[in-house]
Amino acid sequence: MLETQTRGTERRRSHRVLLAAPIIIESLDSLVFFSGRCNTVDVSFHGCQFFISRPFRRGVQLRLDIPHTQHTAIAHVVRSMPAAPDMKVMLWKVGVELAHPGNFWGVESPPDWVL
Repeated sequence: MLETQTRGTERRRSHRVLLAAPIIIESLDSLVFFSGRCNTVDVSFHGCQFFISRPFRRGVQLRLDIPHTQHTAIAHVVRSMPAAPDMKVMLWKVGVELAHPGNFWGVESPPDWVL
């Protein structure tokens, strides 16, 4: 389940690690009511990506909770795009950046996951 990737390393500040971790997402934006569960696709020192049933506007603040560890973090949306344009049930791939970078995920971290 864990695998270090270097997709787009010229843009990335830290390696992505493939990880399907259950998370609870809650919007902190008073104009965007949302609370739901999903799984991460990949995680990094600076954020994560996940699939969810709705898009989010760039900049929307979200609270991320990992239920089994009771860890909580604040993040903001950096991208939200359709998972596949021809899907009958629309899913969105959302990328978020953590407000405070770190190993929020509790995984064995690549060497570049340091402050």
